[in-house]
Amino acid sequence: MPKKIFQNLFALSALKVAVLITLATMILFMVNYLTPGGTFFSLLDKKWVDSIMKNRGTVDHTPGVVIVTADAKSVDAYGRWPWPRFRLAQVVEALNKHYDVAVIGFDIVFSEPEQASSGGGVKEAIQRFQKMGFTGPKAEQYVDYLRASQTAGAGDKLLGQNLAKKQNNVLGYFFQNDPDAVKHLTTKDRADAAKRIAGSEIFAVIGDMPPGLVPVGNYPTTNIWDITKGGYRAGFFNVEPDPEDGTVRRVHIIYQHEDQYFPSLDLQMMSLLLGEGGEPAPIVVNAEGGAGIQSITVGSEVIVPNQDGSILLNYKGPAQTFPHYSMVDVVEHKVPKELLQGRAVILGNTDVGTYDLRTTAVGAEYPGVEVHATLLDNLLTQSYFNIGWENDMVTLILLLVLGLAMGVILTHMTALRGALLTVAVAVIYSYAHQYMVNEYRTWTSYVFVMIEILSIWGGVTLYQFLVSDRDKRFIKGAFAQYLSPAVIDQLVENPAMLKLGGERRVCTAFFSDVAGFSSFSEKMEPEELVALLNVYLTAMSDIVMKYGGTVDKYEGDAIIAFYGAPVPYEDHAARAILTSLEMQETLVKMRADWAKEGKPQLKVRIGLNTGPMVVGNMGSQNRFDYTMMGNTVNLASRLEGANKNYGSYACMSEMTYEPAKDTVEARELDLIRVMGIAKPVRLYEIMARKGQLAPNVAQGREIFHKGLALYRDQQWDNAIATFNQVMAVIPDDGPAKSFIERCQEFKASPPPKEWDGVFVSTSK
Repeated sequence: MPKKIFQNLFALSALKVAVLITLATMILFMVNYLTPGGTFFSLLDKKWVDSIMKNRGTVDHTPGVVIVTADAKSVDAYGRWPWPRFRLAQVVEALNKHYDVAVIGFDIVFSEPEQASSGGGVKEAIQRFQKMGFTGPKAEQYVDYLRASQTAGAGDKLLGQNLAKKQNNVLGYFFQNDPDAVKHLTTKDRADAAKRIAGSEIFAVIGDMPPGLVPVGNYPTTNIWDITKGGYRAGFFNVEPDPEDGTVRRVHIIYQHEDQYFPSLDLQMMSLLLGEGGEPAPIVVNAEGGAGIQSITVGSEVIVPNQDGSILLNYKGPAQTFPHYSMVDVVEHKVPKELLQGRAVILGNTDVGTYDLRTTAVGAEYPGVEVHATLLDNLLTQSYFNIGWENDMVTLILLLVLGLAMGVILTHMTALRGALLTVAVAVIYSYAHQYMVNEYRTWTSYVFVMIEILSIWGGVTLYQFLVSDRDKRFIKGAFAQYLSPAVIDQLVENPAMLKLGGERRVCTAFFSDVAGFSSFSEKMEPEELVALLNVYLTAMSDIVMKYGGTVDKYEGDAIIAFYGAPVPYEDHAARAILTSLEMQETLVKMRADWAKEGKPQLKVRIGLNTGPMVVGNMGSQNRFDYTMMGNTVNLASRLEGANKNYGSYACMSEMTYEPAKDTVEARELDLIRVMGIAKPVRLYEIMARKGQLAPNVAQGREIFHKGLALYRDQQWDNAIATFNQVMAVIPDDGPAKSFIERCQEFKASPPPKEWDGVFVSTSK
């Protein structure tokens, strides 16, 4: 009987482990759901769905969408791209007159007038035409038109004229989304561009569109007037990849420009295809309820996009899934008529070296024009993916039910049987998930469910086989990356230090952050970025621990640490300063190696502050971190950011400088009031170890202090002259530069009479 009672208690405790893991997974999933753009786990889910699409090969797709392309064969015949416009006029004429296609869409923009031809290309075209044996009045007219295309702009007019013969075309254009790229444009430029896409707006918007719901196009780069006048409709062809990994998974089919909404190339082509009586089907956006776009109606068809007006693409196969036909074969009528007649044709360029390649779910070298073919197919066949908040709610319910069920079952199974059950559940869910993707074009989270399945199995199994020294294993495993071995040994000997709660101590807080991290991280592959950060964070963390610091946490590229706890040091301020100096010295050597490897040159900003704070284990009884809290910590964080105001890379408060001034060479930078902290703080730049300051830098520091006094005395011209002297001694001195700019600003707009010389920092 006692043995049975013990077993029941044991099983109950193991069940608690499963319940805790289930709740933790659900919380992590909710954090992921509430995080804009998702987290790393969202990317893994996307990668899993990518692999399903890639591995399934080619699936059914509409035969009504084809691509006519300037491919290698066409380039061999007509010369390198871009071609004279009369070539495109020939393509349009052949598609309409000979093949009688339904719609022509241009994944091309003719934003500049063509120049006069040298005659060589036209002469070659005439010779080719005559060799084909065409004779008669019409043939002579065609030769005359080829000769006329030698005149500047003749090709543009000819293309526009051929487009105007049949109202079945959608000209392509793209929106410039970077305001800086178009700030040089005049009001007239913008007005002309707006006129070129006028008439292509969404027919109607029902309800309110919240600001920022759909992408905003700052400026449309459109076709020239000669071509625009002949075109029937226009649609943008912007395609933005996912920022996490550069893969094209979704395409926005609505953009906002000023107070109007415009359809994409593919949505506009769909409108023409579904039109009746010679008129395109009206496009109506339903945004009632204020929560986003509920639906888009094109004639009698209803599209249900994501709330931001994007479509999650369902790729039907690898590149070349949709038929590709050479433009030269179209012009020469070598493509069987039945392969193009009545089809929606997208014109693009796929010649190697001149067309846009996209990274997609089904391949890394996927033609951009075929992305549009995929989107048009998805819209016409209603086969795009549907993912909404309902999917997330189903995932939460699945996590709860599956987690509790596995917890109950596993606590009554042996380790081997539990492992077999876990494998079986994982395999079944993997196949079920693929079925959801392929058959229902929707899915629940794969990654979070698999994390829960494996975590519950691992947690319950480990609990059942824990050894007696689990506390020591926990301490060493949990703190090995954050504390020095000496500190860990003390914690192992005295685990009571890890009890929930904290204590008030005077410590030094340390914050560091890589300058310009976002700019270079966007240019690197994720794998390269992770590898670079790992090298950087390892080297910097080793220095923190070398001086007895405690690594609090990592926030991306940022390192947060503190000195003086859990093991107290009297010289914690000096240790933090020496850490900062050694980090900068180490980075100089690392940058030299990175330069040889062509990697980014990382520079780090550091902020230090000393004062009372609460340090200890913060969190719940089951999950906590050894961390720091308080205004002292907040100020250190702000001082790290304050470096941006001075062009410096390591600064500290007077509270850190005073107890450690025999350790460091520093210069006073400013009196500063940071966000969230009312009391001004005297700020110092960390320059070198005591006695190791270069002579010119020491001279520049003295001059700088004179300039600082003149600045506080509001003698702007004298201060500027003095700071320029600093620049002569210390070239490109960041603080001197910043004060010259500030003096010039105050000179133009003086501070109030009661100004106390305190600089108010508005950045974090």
